[in-house]
Amino acid sequence: MKSDFLDTARSLAQRAAHEVLSLLHQPIHQERKQDKSLVTAADLKSDEIIREGLREAFPSHAILTEENGISGPENAEYVWLVDPLDGTKAFAKGVAGFSVMVGLLKHGTPVLGVVIDPLEGHVYEAIQGEGAFHTLNGQKTRIEVSSRDQFPEMRLVVSTGFPEDKMLALQKTLTGPRLAPINSVGIKVGIVVRQEADIYINHHSVHYWDTCAPQVILEEAGGVFTKLDGSKLRYDLKTGFSHHALTLVSNGRRHAELAGLVSGVMRD
Repeated sequence: MKSDFLDTARSLAQRAAHEVLSLLHQPIHQERKQDKSLVTAADLKSDEIIREGLREAFPSHAILTEENGISGPENAEYVWLVDPLDGTKAFAKGVAGFSVMVGLLKHGTPVLGVVIDPLEGHVYEAIQGEGAFHTLNGQKTRIEVSSRDQFPEMRLVVSTGFPEDKMLALQKTLTGPRLAPINSVGIKVGIVVRQEADIYINHHSVHYWDTCAPQVILEEAGGVFTKLDGSKLRYDLKTGFSHHALTLVSNGRRHAELAGLVSGVMRD
């Protein structure tokens, strides 16, 4: 993996994050897309910055973004996956829980990820095989997930809107601390790699741009990111852009056991 890939992704994500944060303090224009999901001017501006920057830097690569779909050469070796504003609902409310995410597939495998939290300033990045890193206030450090492996000690984080009946059922087995719910896959994976949580369960299906960048960062930090049943996340662009499944993140210590437990609860 070429270092300029990561440098470009980080630079563009930082530019986009700066623009997102500047728009947070202005009247927020928002509307609904065809799928009824929320979109704001910040989503569109961030998308424009990253998409145009990637197209200029890597004309032989394809680009898939949440707001503009896929473009570029067919059957490209590299495909960039961009969520210009993950956690739009939180952004629209002006609360924590939104991020800018840029990931990269090589022949369908996630190999690079950058996630930026514009509000709190966290920058997470990783290249496959080279470890995961966290930067805050100019201090860059290598990060690893926790080693906690007992359920009464393992901390759970979920999104806002997580079904309360499912949570009550999960807590009969996952008896450890429960963190305050927060939006954005990237934000919650950041919480896991910073060892503040050990388990993250998603209660709704997610798209490729939601998982690509966080997956690389998590796995390079020693964690595991799968579908809820423990099966591998796959990125087949010929069959659409959604995983069509709930997902499970953990520090990897008891992932298979967790998958068996939580998939049963979430199915009931």
